Amino acid sequence: MNGIKKSFLILRDVFEIYIPVLAFSVMFLTFILQIIARYIFNYPLTWTYEVTVIGFSWTVVFGACYAMRHRSHVKFTLLYDMLSPKPAAVMRLAGNVVILVAFIILFKPAWDYITFMNFQSTPVFKIKLSWVFSGFIYFVFSMILYTAAEIVEDIKILIKKSEERGDVL
Repeated sequence: MNGIKKSFLILRDVFEIYIPVLAFSVMFLTFILQIIARYIFNYPLTWTYEVTVIGFSWTVVFGACYAMRHRSHVKFTLLYDMLSPKPAAVMRLAGNVVILVAFIILFKPAWDYITFMNFQSTPVFKIKLSWVFSGFIYFVFSMILYTAAEIVEDIKILIKKSEERGDVL
């Protein structure tokens, strides 16, 4: 079991750290190359736009998963920051349940769209658009898992507070 968990964690790092870093690096270097080619040599390259769009998409999608893992997404916590731990946990729980349900509902249509886009290719490199958009499936799946983990933590807070008072949920 330890080997499977370690493999999963390595694979997660590949998707959430290494792919976004590589995608951003390629995107940035390609962008610089396009600027040099266009404005210094007066010879615009046709393929650079495609590379930067794909690089940006993958950077954002996989980078968002990493941000969710470390809970560094922007959150509007003004209301529940003023509350005591139990009401704050209830509010977070309600919000996270809505987010979880939305992502669960989103999974099937996203999968259908991505498989549908298999017939179309990018104009220059002829990469199937299903491959270009496939990172979104990982994004949806990881958001489901990370949001479920936050829900479990809030439930633990609620159970702990109830046990301290002798209440039963």
